[in-house]
Amino acid sequence: MKLIFGLMLLKTAASPIGSVEVSIICCSSGVMRAFCSSDGDPLLFSWTLNGDPLMDGNIIDLDEGTDGNISCSVKNHISHRQKTVSVKHCPGLEVNCSFNQSDLCYAALGHKLNLLMVDTSRYNLKIQKIISNTQDDPVCRVRNGRIRESECDLFTDRPEVSVINGFLIINGVIRADSGTYRLILEDSYGTVTSRYLQVIVEAPIGSVEVSIICSSSGVMRASCSSDGDPLLFSWTLNGDPLMDGNIIDLDEGTDGIISCSVKNHVSHRQKTVSVKHCPESVVFVLVWCFQMMFLLGLLGGFHIYMRHTSGKKQEDQQVRMSRFREGHEHTAED
Repeated sequence: MKLIFGLMLLKTAASPIGSVEVSIICCSSGVMRAFCSSDGDPLLFSWTLNGDPLMDGNIIDLDEGTDGNISCSVKNHISHRQKTVSVKHCPGLEVNCSFNQSDLCYAALGHKLNLLMVDTSRYNLKIQKIISNTQDDPVCRVRNGRIRESECDLFTDRPEVSVINGFLIINGVIRADSGTYRLILEDSYGTVTSRYLQVIVEAPIGSVEVSIICSSSGVMRASCSSDGDPLLFSWTLNGDPLMDGNIIDLDEGTDGIISCSVKNHVSHRQKTVSVKHCPESVVFVLVWCFQMMFLLGLLGGFHIYMRHTSGKKQEDQQVRMSRFREGHEHTAED
């Protein structure tokens, strides 16, 4: 009676779900973030992408390559609604850095890098890449907001490199662009100042692959792999964080939605799969086999023991009969 009254009270307290709104934004790191909202209480949010389940919650992160139809499902104890929208992958991994910043500048291999310098109309500029820290290091002069081709051996045969509105723009970053750069400024009074910036080029993360295997011991092992450098792996199970690393062990009863998130300094991707607990038949069959082997071993040993005992008894009986006959023959002769 109390249980029925409690359920009636819970249904009375809950409000029906209103319209569902879904919004998608692209973050500067390349992560796509999906938001879902609605009226009503209490609300439970779940997502699918092209019919495949994703993580739960009103806010989830997607990788920049996500493409297809994403659905947010909202429900409570008395109603259920959902909203489906079409989602396109985020544009290229454009990175903005400045010679005024003290931290490192991470650029995405093959993508665009914008380096903010200064007002090029007020200074004569030189951009130098520090290799041996001598005057022989490659340099590029900028005057009146343009690169002087005749005085630039830093970006030789690089038409994708230009200076626009105080930005040094590299439209296709290559590995060789990694390094420490020195910006040398000379004003109209001949005063020279310098600023430094370290650029690190990383390959964006490729597609993420997740595999689940069940070992003979009943342990479930999940592995995650992807391209890119360097890679940091993290996991969630039904939205709850697990251990980090590209390989983790789960118990055989694990069931739900598992996600592997892979990221570096320039990009982020993840893969979500549905996981079911390992079948018990594997462990059961192994245990049954060991039990049968043990029983057969006992039966075999008992059979050998009985044959050995029976043979010894027959041998003893034959010896006694032989002695009895010999004694009887001696008595007859006397």
